[in-house]
Amino acid sequence: MHMKRVFTILTVLFAAALVSGSAHAQIYGTGKTGDNQGYTSYQNVPYYNQMVRDALKNKPPKFDFMQFRIYYSQTPQYDPMSEQALEEMNNYAFIVMNDEDPERVKSAMLAYKTVVTNHLANIDVVTQALSLAKDDKRFGNPEFFGWVKEGLIRTVMISGNGYTLKQAYDVITMQEEIILMGRLRLRPLSTVSRKEGVVYYNMHEVQNVDTGRTFTLFVNTTIPMKVIERREEEAQSYTLDIRKQ
Repeated sequence: MHMKRVFTILTVLFAAALVSGSAHAQIYGTGKTGDNQGYTSYQNVPYYNQMVRDALKNKPPKFDFMQFRIYYSQTPQYDPMSEQALEEMNNYAFIVMNDEDPERVKSAMLAYKTVVTNHLANIDVVTQALSLAKDDKRFGNPEFFGWVKEGLIRTVMISGNGYTLKQAYDVITMQEEIILMGRLRLRPLSTVSRKEGVVYYNMHEVQNVDTGRTFTLFVNTTIPMKVIERREEEAQSYTLDIRKQ
């Protein structure tokens, strides 16, 4: 399946995500400001790494999860679909839990921790890390991962109100959009993915599961969509270059 189309196939996943606000703290706005429109700068890697160290060290009470997500989306390891990151961490976790060779376990644990820290602003990775930590203390402190998870979710929740494109909620991974729907107690009825200027967005027809009210909800998907699109173009260009040789 074409990667950038996956963001449009959300209805079934949203329905499964229902679990139990809105200031306008936009991460990348509507295209007017040019804030981080799928922009990748490896110069921001040190800033992301420093925020990871700060989070791990003392869970700062005023930790800027919004900036944390922005820096993550500007790193080379940024995984908007979370597929590769989850596959890697689960493979390493399997070795840790099942291999009888202490050296292989030690090596796998180190690799696991590296994947988690590299993607600590990715809600999928943090959710999986939380689950593993609850089952096995070797994978870390569940309280820490719970703190990170709630911080990331809270940032998405205050990124907009979803009533218009200018007020759209901002997401950097597909899972953030799913969790957003669940936290808002919304059931998607239909979804249209569109692009207007430099802005990618999903326009959802939704229903509040408590009141039955139906309305349109806007979610800005510019950051993940631009990165997915750019990587697909790079992969296609690389394939064409190989064929010429």
